[in-house]
Formats: sequence, C-alpha cells, structure tokens
Amino acid sequence: MASDDKLVKEVNRILCAEINNYLRKKARKFGIRGGETGIVSYLQRAGSALNLNLHFHLLALDGIYTVDEEGDAIFQRVPGIHEHEVSRVVEGVSRRIIKHLRKSGKLSSEGENVYIGDQTDDLDLTLSHIKRASISSRIALGPRAGLKVRRIGASFGYEEEIAKSQGYGCASKNGFSIHAATSIKAHERDRLEQLLRYVGRGPLVNDKISLDQNGNILYELKKSFDGATHVLLSPLEFVEKLASIIPPPYRHQVNYYGCLSSHSKIRPLIVLSPAVDVGPEEKKSSPGVLLDERLGASQEEKAEKPSTYIPWAELLKRTFAIDLTVCPCCGGRVRGIAAIIRKEAIQEILEHLNLPTGPPKRERFYETEYVYENFA
Repeated sequence: MASDDKLVKEVNRILCAEINNYLRKKARKFGIRGGETGIVSYLQRAGSALNLNLHFHLLALDGIYTVDEEGDAIFQRVPGIHEHEVSRVVEGVSRRIIKHLRKSGKLSSEGENVYIGDQTDDLDLTLSHIKRASISSRIALGPRAGLKVRRIGASFGYEEEIAKSQGYGCASKNGFSIHAATSIKAHERDRLEQLLRYVGRGPLVNDKISLDQNGNILYELKKSFDGATHVLLSPLEFVEKLASIIPPPYRHQVNYYGCLSSHSKIRPLIVLSPAVDVGPEEKKSSPGVLLDERLGASQEEKAEKPSTYIPWAELLKRTFAIDLTVCPCCGGRVRGIAAIIRKEAIQEILEHLNLPTGPPKRERFYETEYVYENFA
C-alpha cells in the first residue's frame, strides 16, 4: 500500500463501504430504508516511532441521511454500537481486502507471497527498500543496515510494534483491527475540533526530538508496551525514516465518502452555506434559513453572500499559534502592503538592512566514515 496508490484507494473504499453497509442494515431494523452515511477518511502513514505504518483515521456519521418527498435531507441516527457488530465489520473488511489482493495478484493463495510492485529506476528500488525496513522497524542504509531500531528504556527485546486493540468498540482479526469506541455528540463542537486535530495530525512532533551527547537523535515514544521511552537514530537513520513516511506526490491523504463526497446528490442539502440575516416573517416560517436556492435570491444577492475564505495568517495563528500580524518588537499590528517577487528588489532591501542576500551555507559534520549534511 505504501507504494501503490490504487491499492490504498481500494482498501479505503472497502473499509468505508463495510461501515456504510453496517449502518444501513441496522437502520432497516428501525424501519429506515435507503440512504447513506458520510465518512471523512484520513490516511496516516507513520507510527509513533516514525516507522512506516499505514492506517486510516475515519470520522463517520453515526446514522444515515435520507431524502423525504419534499426533497429535504433528514438525518436518521442509528443508536448503539455493540462489540459483536464491530467484529462483523472487521470480518467483512478482512474477507473483502484479502479477496481483492488475491484477485489482483498481490497475494498468493497461501497468503505468503506479497507483491510489492514494479520499480523503474534505482531511486524506486531504494525507496522500496527503505519502506520495507521502516515497516519492520529496521534500518535500511548505513552501517546498521538490517538491524532493529534502537530503543531506549527498560527492554530491548520488543518484537511487535502494534498490539491488537481490546475493550469496548474494538475488534481485530487476521491482522485487521477496528477501534470504534470514540463518539462525539452533535453539540460538542470543541471535542469535534479536538478529534479533527488528532486524526489529521502530522507524523512528526518537534517537541519529541532531542539530541544525545554523541549527536544522535532521540525521538520520544507516545507509549510503549515494553518500557522503552525513546528510539535512538543516527542522523542518516533519521532522514531515512522521514523519507519512508513521505506520501507520493499528488496523492490525496484525505478522502470523502458517501453523502459527504463531491459527487453525492444530497451533499448540497446537508453541507451548510454561510448564514444570512432574514426578516422576522422568514425566521418564523423557516428558522435558521441559509442563503440557497430556496430563498429565491437573485444573482446579485447571491454574489453578496458572506465569503467562507479564511486568510492564511489566521489559519497559521489557529493551527500553530504563530501570529504574523503582531510586530515582535513593539507589539503593534502588522499588515501586508505588498508582495515583492523581483530578485533584484529583494537583494536591494536585504543589503539596505545589512542582511545576507544568499541562502545559508550548509554545515558539514563527520561521524566515522560517513558524511551527513545539515540543511538547517
């Protein structure tokens, strides 16, 4: 999957389809026919130890949307998720994915031989080698090639990186596991935002990176089943692990399924538009009216609807707590007045401010017989 984007999409489709089938079957027990749920799928490529570990984070609606006779979308919640139901979903996912792997020739009938993919050049071969090693928490290049990643802590004999989940809402089978114990109520917008930040987080946490006295990188583990607290990587090994978890170019890491997908016919009925002020009579007849076709607005009125665009500076402040609109010297407000893109003008400004006009020089440091470059 790390090298085959088509396989990633197919596995994601199977997983979402099984969840959708489960919700629709359960909805029929309550007299609800048809409809579809909505799922947002985040592809995560890394484990907590910077190892290549593809897994999906899914946000699924706990119910289905149906359309009534008047053309309005109605959400029908499906109450309760039992452990045996999660087990059936896992069984369906396992069966369909293994069937697809065998049909496409990527898995033998005995379940032993896995087809990785064709490599066209030396770079593809190297990346494939790095990915294979990262999956098993081993080193692919350098003097420690083939050895396990060093772990700092009470135990060094740990063999299995991911343990099977247990407890409420969790089930596993044949190496496939689902954790469905997290739920957010409709009014808990702060918890929803927190969950979205978690499922869409990046693989690397800067605060967990430190250096030891020999210049090696220590990466703090989120949790460990063997007492280890950190993984120990040389600079080359650290770059190797980063290379293994970088997604292929032009590949979506977030996908939408069901009624939330772009091709769904009912998506316009459930995705909110910017709210507008309406008169008292309209508020009585239709509370919470939004600017859409049902208001019968003219083209001019539609053009004046509130914009959903959020400036990049506000997004930067919200995501990373970096406020570029505040001057670091006096604390006053800063606003952009121009975008300078001409190289000559940029050099003149930097020279006037006595600042370097060229890129920083690359520092070299030596370790044994290998040379590493710091591109800080």
